[in-house]
Amino acid sequence: MKVRAFASLAVALLAGAPALAASPQVGEEAPDFTSATWVMNEPRQASIRALRGEVVFVEKWGVKCPPCLALIPHIQQLQDEFGGKGLHIFAFEAQNHSADEVRTTVTGRGGRTYAVSAGGAANYQTNGGIPHGWLIGVDGKVIWEGNPGDGRFDQLLRAEMAKVRFPGLGRNDFDRALAKSLEKYMRRDIGAARKEAQKVLDHARSSDAAKADAQDLLARYQGIVDGQWALAQQHEAERRYLEAQEIYTWLAGTLKREELGDQADERLDAMKKDDGIKRELEAMKRLRALQAQLQGRPAEERRVALERFASDDKVAGTRAAEDAREAAGRR
Repeated sequence: MKVRAFASLAVALLAGAPALAASPQVGEEAPDFTSATWVMNEPRQASIRALRGEVVFVEKWGVKCPPCLALIPHIQQLQDEFGGKGLHIFAFEAQNHSADEVRTTVTGRGGRTYAVSAGGAANYQTNGGIPHGWLIGVDGKVIWEGNPGDGRFDQLLRAEMAKVRFPGLGRNDFDRALAKSLEKYMRRDIGAARKEAQKVLDHARSSDAAKADAQDLLARYQGIVDGQWALAQQHEAERRYLEAQEIYTWLAGTLKREELGDQADERLDAMKKDDGIKRELEAMKRLRALQAQLQGRPAEERRVALERFASDDKVAGTRAAEDAREAAGRR
């Protein structure tokens, strides 16, 4: 009887206790990650402090969490829409599953291009439940935390994205002398942007502040170029030749008569001459078209269509067939 009475009292006390607060909380400075084991799309820059001027979304989720899995396609949609406009997504699996399990689960649910870690980010603590996320604004402070399925999350994200002036640069303020350089950058002509920044740096009448910003911009531009080259090579290693081709095409166009631009041209020429790569490219284009057609269709219909694609002799052995098979197994 005493045990039962004690248990009842304990339940009552717990029921009346306030819920544990997540950390960090709204209004606080967002901390950098204490650790990460990137298993998909390792970011070129994972420092929250270095991403000031842009928007960051940090998520804690789990392989065995149905609401978490249901959110994966939406998170990928946000990446597709805003990934090149200053949004950085970092998803940390919080149930201690293996790297292979995490990777297979994300790709099987349609996640492709945002950064995913198997564990890590211990300094981002939920209130006990997942999915849980933190939205970090352009000033580096948390502006929202909670369940990403909450409709307010999308509204706040879109409002904050409107504040990003120079996506990919990690800063919103530069000396006015760099206006032409930034204009070229926003047109994705990074080669011309670098030349304009160099002019400011070399001009004898440029102020010290302008020269400092020009030097900073040149370093940031170089980081973007190097990061894209490394990403293209990673895509090639993973036989994701369509993604690699898109990056090489951009590098060759914006870095004309520069060493890296010439190397990108060489890779494009080599890919055009390789029958195996051409087959991979065609298969991936077909898979993308199929996935677009299947958007919003019933799960069973998607599964059947993806399995049919994966078993087609025309795509046998390709990365596209592997991706389709993985996706079918998770639908």
